[in-house]
Formats: sequence, C-alpha cells, structure tokens
Amino acid sequence: MKKLIVLLLAFAMVGAVSAQVTTAITLKGNVTIVDQAGNSVFAPKGNGYDLFVLSAKNKDGTLGFALTDQNVLDGSFDTLRDWNVWGTGKFAKVIAGNLRNADFRLGHAYQGTDYLGATDRITGYGLLVETLPVNGLSFGVNLPIGTTADTFVNVLQNADIGAKYAKDAITAIAMVNLDLVAPAATIINAGVKYTGIKTLPITVLFKGQVNANDYRASVGTDFTGVDKLDLYVEADAKFGAAFGYSVFAEGDYAVTDKLTGIVGGKYGDAGYDVYAEIDYACLPGFTGIGVVGFDGAFYAALKAYYEVSL
Repeated sequence: MKKLIVLLLAFAMVGAVSAQVTTAITLKGNVTIVDQAGNSVFAPKGNGYDLFVLSAKNKDGTLGFALTDQNVLDGSFDTLRDWNVWGTGKFAKVIAGNLRNADFRLGHAYQGTDYLGATDRITGYGLLVETLPVNGLSFGVNLPIGTTADTFVNVLQNADIGAKYAKDAITAIAMVNLDLVAPAATIINAGVKYTGIKTLPITVLFKGQVNANDYRASVGTDFTGVDKLDLYVEADAKFGAAFGYSVFAEGDYAVTDKLTGIVGGKYGDAGYDVYAEIDYACLPGFTGIGVVGFDGAFYAALKAYYEVSL
C-alpha cells in the first residue's frame, strides 16, 4: 500500500501540470497537546478520520475517480475507507466502487445533537445510477453489489432508492435503504432545507425503521443575522420503542479574522455538557483550539487541528 501511495502522489504531481486532469490531495486530523486528564500525546483522531484524499477528473468534468485512506497517521497506509470511479453522460451519472455517497443526504450545519444530526448516506460496494436534474428533480438507484457473489434478487431486495429536489430556496431529499429480506432493517430517510430567509436557513430531518418501531426527527438552524456572530440551534428526538431527546446550541463570534470565541451546550436524557472554546487560526492550515467545560465535572483540553488541501 505504501508503494501505491507513492504512485498516487506521483500521479497527482503529473496531473497538476496537465491541462487535461484536475487533482486534489487532502490531509487532515489533530494533535492533542493537553487532554482532559492533563496529559500530552501525539495521537491521531482515529474513528475514520486523519484522512488522505486523492481525486482526479478530466478537463470537461465528465470522468473521474476518488479514494480516501483513513486513520493514515497510524502508519499502516492500508485502511482504504472508500473509493469510486464515475462518469457523466447527457442524462445520467454512474458511480461505481466502495461508496460513501451523500447525494441523497441532508444534515444540520453542526450536527451537535445525539439522535439525528444527519440522514443516512449510501455506503459500501455498489453501482449507483443517478439521473441528472430536470427542473431541480433527480433520482438515484444503488445496487449494493458486494465483493462476495450474491443472487441478483437479493441485490435488488437491498437496493438504495433516492430522490432529490433542489430549486430556488428549497432542497428536499428522500432515500430508502431497502432490506426486503429482513424488513425491520429497512430505513426511510427524508429531509427538507429552506433557505428563503437568508440569515435563517431551517432544516427538518426524519429517519424511521417502521418494523423496528424506531423513529427519529430533528429541526435545526444556523443564524447569521448578526455581524461576526453565528448561532447554531438543533433539537431532536427518538420515539417508538424507546424515547430520547437532545437540544444543542452554540454561538461562534469572530473576534478577528483568525480568532473565534465559542460558547455552547447540550442537554437531553443522556445528560448535559456546557463549554467555552477559543479557536485561533495561527498558521495557514493550522488551528489551535482550547476548551473548558462542565459535564458533571470540570474539564479542559488544548488541541491543534490541521487541514491541508492541494
């Protein structure tokens, strides 16, 4: 895999000087300077982050590929999270590979609540066919064809079916992750985002598993009506077989172009957390973050986040 990474880097360098190919490389993660226990450690974020991303497309933007290696800083260079190749024609786009696709997905700006920060994305090996938008409306069907042979009937019974409408001030999605073999695993996703009020976009989300009696809904907004101040507010709940709720709010104030002060909190059936944070963009690609908070006990931490894209 290390040899593959070297080859991909070489390809990216060649593509960067070519008029026919557009490339992109991204590396991001964080370093814990002082954790909540008062310790210092250089540790990757993990959990699918610390990403190395490579993508390329032709001059016309009709053909391309992308791949992501996750937890790249653990030194293994062998955890390929997702990859895909794609081509676009006059009426449709075809995407094939180990997918992590969000074309039929909606999420809140911050995703700070416990039960529904975003609807599902299409994941795993598959062949995804999407129609190009007509009057803002598009459709998609993903056939989850895996690396182990399975009957085509089973593939159809586990297909992902999506629809999206994006026009003027409204974006709406609906996606069903079918599982007709085990109907309780079928998931229905839906969401609407309204941006007609420029400083107050509103997003409403729903996710349900009917046979499993598990339903989740949420509403959130990102208020930008005051100069230099952003206010995030979300509320969600799960209901059916079990009940739970979560409310989240955060205010970000840009003191300068590089310095941002943050105050936030979350409250719900799982407990509470209040915090204050200072973000300082000390260098291009690097942001130092200091946070103090209380979730039943006081805590503090200092981290350096980095994100470099070329």
